[in-house]
Amino acid sequence: MCGIAGIIGKQALPQARIKACLAALGPLLIHRGPDDHGEHIGKNHGCIHRRLSIVDISGGHQPIYNEDRSIGLVYNGEIYNYTALRDDLKNRGYQFHTNTDTEVILRGYEEYGTAFLKELNGMFAFCLWDDRTDVIYLARDCFGIKPLYVYEDAEQIIFSSELKGILGLPGVDLSLDAAGIQDYLTFRYVQAPFTFFGKIRKLESGTYLEIKRGRSAQFRYWDVSYTDPYPRPALKEVQQELSDLLLSAVKSQLMGEVPIGVLLSGGIDSSAIACLIHSCGAHLKTFNIGFPDINEFEFSRAVAREYGLEHIEIITTPEELMNSVDSVVRALDEPIADPACFPLYILAREIKKHVTVVLSGEGGDELFGGYLQYRHLVEAGVPYSKRFDEFMRRSWYFPNSNDFLNNGFMPDHTPRFKKYFEDYPLLNGMLAYDMKTWVPENLMMKADKILMAHSLEGRFPFLDKKLFEFAASLPQDYKIASEGTQKWLLKTALKSRIPEVIIKRPKMGFTVPVQGMMKTFKPLVMDVLETLNTSSLTEVINLRYARKFIESYYRKENDAHLQVWTLFIMCYWFATAFPGSAKR
Repeated sequence: MCGIAGIIGKQALPQARIKACLAALGPLLIHRGPDDHGEHIGKNHGCIHRRLSIVDISGGHQPIYNEDRSIGLVYNGEIYNYTALRDDLKNRGYQFHTNTDTEVILRGYEEYGTAFLKELNGMFAFCLWDDRTDVIYLARDCFGIKPLYVYEDAEQIIFSSELKGILGLPGVDLSLDAAGIQDYLTFRYVQAPFTFFGKIRKLESGTYLEIKRGRSAQFRYWDVSYTDPYPRPALKEVQQELSDLLLSAVKSQLMGEVPIGVLLSGGIDSSAIACLIHSCGAHLKTFNIGFPDINEFEFSRAVAREYGLEHIEIITTPEELMNSVDSVVRALDEPIADPACFPLYILAREIKKHVTVVLSGEGGDELFGGYLQYRHLVEAGVPYSKRFDEFMRRSWYFPNSNDFLNNGFMPDHTPRFKKYFEDYPLLNGMLAYDMKTWVPENLMMKADKILMAHSLEGRFPFLDKKLFEFAASLPQDYKIASEGTQKWLLKTALKSRIPEVIIKRPKMGFTVPVQGMMKTFKPLVMDVLETLNTSSLTEVINLRYARKFIESYYRKENDAHLQVWTLFIMCYWFATAFPGSAKR
């Protein structure tokens, strides 16, 4: 688990400029990889690698090269099926000099080219260069678990695991992009490929960028796909296959030479992971966080007791979260208005005292239909023409984002993934949409940034490629049953192995008291608005309107606490973390 960054010339770049760029990028990513540092400088490109040592600690230095050094790679992630892939490549005559998954990617490319990407089951972002054909590839895993930002202008392409790597470089064009800001104001996060900046894009999940002779082109190697099976699979067989696939996913993600823990909320997803870890004979520490009056400790304790796991609870308060606002917003690297980021930061700080890797249950809701809006829309019988708009409303997305833009007539580009609602029945359409947007750009983005800020690796067994493909092939009523039970198949497959109180408990989610936090944060919110009057944000955002909206909230004339939170996080980021800000 690491951080990568680099520069690629579209024209001839002096070696001194490449070295200076790498020297500037390295310190900005040190938290992602405090254990080791590597660097490569080619004819017209260069890259760095910061390593958090997990697998093959003694032999995993990067960059890694083939024998004649004509092909090289820097890589961030974990490939969970790398041993099987390595065995296949050995049978084809390849020699391996390390026990790393990094070398498997290198050899796989030598044998299969970019087609090898489809064989990788894991999380990754990498840069691979092939001097034989003068081509460079940047790639992101199929679920977008690992991020990769790409800056491009007329002279160069710069890539980085984190946005702050690019923002910290001199001479880059940081002109704002109203489309990215509109995205954020609508969804509370920015969906790839957009960012807040016109010349910076996020590489989309399941794609790679090919850079050859100064030209870049993006290609998709994987996409979400759902089927409606016929004939209907037998329930007992499906339950057994689900149990086997979950166990395989958990086993594969226990790889490594460092201590591993589990985020245990007491929901069905994290409880399933704890159950399967126990069945593997592993006795890992589990962790949960909550507020004094809002928490799930009763359920996480029940699971920990059931499997004899050492359980650690952390209690936080809105006041503690306010004191950590600067650290959290800077760690996020770009505005993400998910209030759960704050307790996650406090939790990660504690977890790092005990382990280096932590497993978590993200993805279970999106695979098996766990969110309330899924059930509500399925039960409501929404007309076809209104499905997408109703889904947006029930997902707490904000259709009035243009009200806050100086150009209030900007075209609405939010339906760009609406095709999934057109291609699939309603439930699968909602699942596909969230797998392409919410999962990579909110769930995974916040997890990657916050955990890596503490040099902590996150792993997500439900985001296993084989498990996803299995779930995507199930009848929809195996996910949400006809009587409304969410995650019906998951619950029935595990009901004899997980405490009954977990199976029967209603969906709660990671509840954060946003309304109370906004009350605590009020002085800071108003102060931040004042500092932005002369910032570049005023080129895009109508701060006067935003201020009136927030003031009306505090006068209790509206109850839009989540939308006010969204505005606050954006304004605070621009006031404190953006280059040139008053408090940077």
